[in-house]
Amino acid sequence: MLTAPLPQDAQVDGPVRLCVQADLLPDGSFGKAWLAVTHERAWVFVAGEHGTETRYSIPLAEISAPKAVPLVGGGALEVTRDGASLELIRYGSGCLPFFSTAANLLGKWLKGEAAELPEVESLRCARCGLPLDAGTKVCPACLPKGRVIKRILLYLRPYLLQAVCLTLFAITLTIVGLVQPYLNKPLLDRVLMPGGHASPVAVRIDLLGWLVLLLIFSQVAKTVVGIVQGLLSSWLGNHIAHDVRSELFQQMQYLSLRFFDKRQMGSVISRVNQDTRELQGFLVWGAQDLTINLLLIVGIVTLLFVLDWRLALVVFAPAPLVAILTTMFWRGAHKYMHRFFRRWGRINAIITETLNGMRVVKAFAQEAREVGRFRGQSLALADAGFQAECIWSMTFALLTLLTAVGGTLVWYFGGREVLIGQRMTTGTLLAYLAYVSMFYGPIQAMSISLNWASRAMTAAERIFEVLDADPEVKESAQMVAMPYITGRVEFRDVSFGYDAHSPVLKHITFDVAPGEMIGLVGHSGAGKSTSINLLCRFYEATEGTILIDGVPINRIGIEDLRRQIGLVPQDTFLFSGTIADNIAYARPEAGRAEIIRAAKVANAHDFIRMKPDGYETQIGEGGKGLSGGEMQRLAIARAVLHNPRILILDEATSHVDVDTEKQVQEAIARLVKGRTTFAIAHRLSTLKNADRLLVLKAGEVAEIGSHAELLAKEDGEFYRLVKTYQEISNVQAVQK
Repeated sequence: MLTAPLPQDAQVDGPVRLCVQADLLPDGSFGKAWLAVTHERAWVFVAGEHGTETRYSIPLAEISAPKAVPLVGGGALEVTRDGASLELIRYGSGCLPFFSTAANLLGKWLKGEAAELPEVESLRCARCGLPLDAGTKVCPACLPKGRVIKRILLYLRPYLLQAVCLTLFAITLTIVGLVQPYLNKPLLDRVLMPGGHASPVAVRIDLLGWLVLLLIFSQVAKTVVGIVQGLLSSWLGNHIAHDVRSELFQQMQYLSLRFFDKRQMGSVISRVNQDTRELQGFLVWGAQDLTINLLLIVGIVTLLFVLDWRLALVVFAPAPLVAILTTMFWRGAHKYMHRFFRRWGRINAIITETLNGMRVVKAFAQEAREVGRFRGQSLALADAGFQAECIWSMTFALLTLLTAVGGTLVWYFGGREVLIGQRMTTGTLLAYLAYVSMFYGPIQAMSISLNWASRAMTAAERIFEVLDADPEVKESAQMVAMPYITGRVEFRDVSFGYDAHSPVLKHITFDVAPGEMIGLVGHSGAGKSTSINLLCRFYEATEGTILIDGVPINRIGIEDLRRQIGLVPQDTFLFSGTIADNIAYARPEAGRAEIIRAAKVANAHDFIRMKPDGYETQIGEGGKGLSGGEMQRLAIARAVLHNPRILILDEATSHVDVDTEKQVQEAIARLVKGRTTFAIAHRLSTLKNADRLLVLKAGEVAEIGSHAELLAKEDGEFYRLVKTYQEISNVQAVQK
């Protein structure tokens, strides 16, 4: 936080405008330190053995250029004093956003600009201090388990009737299961081993027949109900898993790109596949086993006390230890299950990454390296699984021992009662023993179910982390409907960084008139693609405003905005499907005539006709089966059919040969007519037709003007870039 309290023994010279607490000492060891800023000075305090020590007290007039410098595991806030760099304070990774914001604020105050303290989200859980995943405020360690269970149960709402039926079936199975052992009592006491008031043999045979028929009927009823319950449970579990999976995938579609920037794709995929499968398995089988066993335990406990309350006390003597062991198991297993699932995510990430980069792997003969990397993560997964299973195995063995002791003691005390002829018959003892064995069976099954539930709970927490992630790009409460835009674009003092402490764009300002073509040039990392990302509103600007037709971009509906922006990216992505489907991706309702017209504008119609099935030719994921030039022209056709008011060309000719480039350039020339166009190109010759060029350097606007105007400035950045590229081209020509 930016308003941390100062220690009581820290003295400053006036009201504190800003105070940030760090978690590292100047030597990099863990400890407490504070940066405080008043209207006159910057203060740094360090917690020492004898109280708070003042490390720095520097007049603001003596410092300049504050910046947050990234270091391994954290960072440092530095300023310039007397022409030299001075490190004021160090901090860990959890403090990065606070000190980055503090550096920006201090920089504005030093320039005499007004700036208010903003809200800054912490990278750590406020309760336990563990790191939070980017894009989420949910801490898995602190998430209440009761809330997780309640949230899972909310998915039962659309299936309330099925859930009620499933509960009734579970109760029926429990009752039938409890009736069967009780029939042992009359079978022994009144039929096989009658006492002094024995009935005639014929009567006992009749009773035997009825009891056997009742046993058969109960068994048949138990089987039928069990089958129906299993089918219904499977249907219900699969549909709930479908709902969770669909909601999870839908949430991913609307999350900001920053969410995916901070995560390996395989880890994200594991949330949809691995975690939902784990939750589904528990909902299909684990939940019903847990319910039936819980009902059985309640029913058996009741019958054991009814039959003989003294023996019941013997049976339940180990119960407190069982409860303690179960609680300990739950806590231990939950921690290891989180580790297990995280390592599953890493495995999926390696598989996804390696398969996507298989050409690179083979090109550099790195198969053995990738196998070794996979083996290392697979071994880590095996270790995590082993640790979880160790806890389960030891707990299960101890539970089995405790339950066996309780059952064995019943033989002694119950047998003693039968032998001395007090309070218990042989049939009652056998029925009692049957219930005891039934009681410990559900207890052990409950332990298995709890192990299953622990995995399912961990999976659910990981799923809810994604569902609760807060999209950075949101619809404004004061949204302005803009079904049609003219294409005027304004960047006003725009700054942005993918990481808060490392800005990529710094106070960018420029205007673009409707229908104007702007070329963005500069070295790699200058901020060209970042500017485009902000215009598409893939990210939100850290500072400043982007306006379209005079309306701030964050007040324009996201659908209205992106429906009128067309993007031809550097790395064209095509979906598996037909060529026609890919061209019509932005307008699935487009007719064949419109698709062909767009393909002709993009110079793609001729090569499409040469394909085996023309526009119905199936292409692989990512455009497999097409050349780079063909993919680029399909991307242009897709943009033509989209018919945007603002067109973005991001290195649209970077991966094509000279002949193909000519065709692509012709297609682009047709496409840009009447549209506001932003074009990025490393081949500066391709931007000669741009109305103006915007030259970026280190995230700032270095120059802006026409191609001829900028080329005439021999001391300008654009002129230098052109000369550099010409020299490179000459070297390449000589080498050929």
